[in-house]
Amino acid sequence: MLVRVLRGCLVVALLGMLSVLGAEAGDAAPAKERVVKVLTYNIAHGVGHDGRLDLDRVAGVIRMSGADVVALQEVDKHWDTRSDFVDQAAALGKKLNMRVRFAPIYSLDPPEPGKPRREYGLAILSRYPITHFKNHELFRISSLEPEKGVQKMPGFPEAVINLHGRKIHLFNTHLSWLEPEVRLLEAEEMLEIMGPARHPVVLAGDMNALPDAPEIDRLREVLTDTFEAAGTGDGYTFPAPDPVRRIDYIFASPDIRVLDSRVIEREGSDHYGVLSTLWVK
Repeated sequence: MLVRVLRGCLVVALLGMLSVLGAEAGDAAPAKERVVKVLTYNIAHGVGHDGRLDLDRVAGVIRMSGADVVALQEVDKHWDTRSDFVDQAAALGKKLNMRVRFAPIYSLDPPEPGKPRREYGLAILSRYPITHFKNHELFRISSLEPEKGVQKMPGFPEAVINLHGRKIHLFNTHLSWLEPEVRLLEAEEMLEIMGPARHPVVLAGDMNALPDAPEIDRLREVLTDTFEAAGTGDGYTFPAPDPVRRIDYIFASPDIRVLDSRVIEREGSDHYGVLSTLWVK
């Protein structure tokens, strides 16, 4: 009798232990070394809605967000007087102590011999090592003479980032603002380019499209809209400081869990940034 009782107690105890262990495994917090905070931010070449050029203000927004990796759009590099011919990506990287990669859409001859080329495009900042970088081409609408119109142009940068031994592909984009048909074409091209990625994928940028647009629906067929998954509120980002449209997004592949997503409601541009906290499985 005593033996049967002891056996019964042992079985109950073992089942209890397994139950606790199972709960702990299911509820375990994500390993910190695989958690990354990604910010997308159209900085409007450093000019806020008040018309004031202030890169320190932009840097302050990024710093306050706590982002580990940043996708920037509308970045000048020795462009012209509107940004004082500053290399904005390099300047922000220095202010924030982050690694920098710049991807021009336009690269024009310098204003005079001996000066650097005038460039405009996108940039990626990272606290983690960047092991690979490429500036892919997309069909987009050029606004510069003499080659105006839809054509293949660079400006879709890809960075492979090493998070404590776990790599991710970060793609940064700024879709055309004029024609929905061109944006849908760009969405298809981006999916084709991202398809062969060997590691988890994050796509961030200014999509110039509302959440119900066909180009956004197409991206959602493959990727998770991180704000839709874990954000609260309307997600409006443009035009700051009183936004009425959601056009800035962060998407993630299925092997990434979205822990949080929010709009960074702090002024530094005519856009608000979007910050998503992600766990790379």
